[in-house]
Amino acid sequence: MDIRTLKLFCHLARTLHFAGTSQACHITPSALTRLIQRLEADVGETLFIRDNRSVALTHAGKIFKAYADDVIQRW
Repeated sequence: MDIRTLKLFCHLARTLHFAGTSQACHITPSALTRLIQRLEADVGETLFIRDNRSVALTHAGKIFKAYADDVIQRW
């Protein structure tokens, strides 16, 4: 996990939109999806609930967002 991953996670957590985040952060949607899947594997929790129409943060995702915001601020 690096600072870029945390920034991408935080952007996605704010927008809750994979396509918007990928466009704003200059990354393909598939690469963003893989990055989030790796992050979830590293953390050991599901951070987003996603289906074809919506994206939402899980409880673990909300806790991780607070952690990520703190790390980014300290960086």
